[in-house]
Amino acid sequence: MEVNDYGKTIICIGREYGSGGHAIGKILAKRTGYEFYDKERFITIAKERGFEGEVEEYLEEQPMNSLLYSIAMNYSRPKKKPFPFELVEELAAEKPCIIIGRCAGYLTHGQDNAFSVFVHADMEKRIATVMARDHINTRLKAKRKIEEIDESAVLSVKNSQGKSGDSQNIIICLLIPHI
Repeated sequence: MEVNDYGKTIICIGREYGSGGHAIGKILAKRTGYEFYDKERFITIAKERGFEGEVEEYLEEQPMNSLLYSIAMNYSRPKKKPFPFELVEELAAEKPCIIIGRCAGYLTHGQDNAFSVFVHADMEKRIATVMARDHINTRLKAKRKIEEIDESAVLSVKNSQGKSGDSQNIIICLLIPHI
């Protein structure tokens, strides 16, 4: 498959923790030849550019006091978007790519060359995935981790976008069945 066969150059993949969205993104990037950007890749690029601390805080998807965060960002980089947002937009503009999370769907909304996908899986599949991948030995611990990360991600989106996730930005929603 050639890079431009899809006619879109930016694929933004949002996902629930443990749903398999990251793995789907990697497979899709390999098959299309698109660049693949995930948390680890963003941290590597930020280190190269001297913005490691700012990007790591953003990438942790931890809820933050939006007023304090806004003040800090405006003080350190007046009249500009926070560096992590600039980085996502810059990388998306460079070449065809797949971006996992990072509010990429929000940041590229309205661009003709971008679309968003959301990957969902039932809780049982997510628990099994998290137990195996994160080496967690009980279902209860895995479920708690999923719930904590989901809650944190929702708060992070709300703080960074000023609202909860917007389903109008999503073109495709995938339900990954229990296997």
